[in-house]
Order: sequence, then structure tokens, then C-alpha cells
Amino acid sequence: MSNSIKDKTFVLTGIMKNISRDEARELIQRKGGKVTAGISTKTDFLVAGDKVGSKFKKAKELGVR
Repeated sequence: MSNSIKDKTFVLTGIMKNISRDEARELIQRKGGKVTAGISTKTDFLVAGDKVGSKFKKAKELGVR
């Protein structure tokens, strides 16, 4: 198992085409990552699908990858 996302914090936003949000959350958690609802300075990654909203804008402002 790759630990490249272990202990990293993710936020999901937008509409995912090939995977449900619950499936994405499960995959991240199985690899040791954490999924939160809102963007903050503690967020490591934003996973963005189509039709993103304010989370995308805030992530860009905070320099979230």
C-alpha cells in the first residue's frame, strides 16, 4: 500500500463523473487520508469535479493543491 496520501487532508467538491463522492471518500480513507467538508489552511488537496463552487475559489486563495 502506498502511503503517499497518509495523514493528508482532502476536500471534495463538484460533480464527479466516474466515481461517487462516497467512493472517493472511502478510497482516500483506505489509503490513510482524511476527508473534511470545508477548505482551511490545514487542507492539503482539493479534489474538484465539474461545476465547482466557492470551495474551489477558497482553495486557490489559500494555495491548496
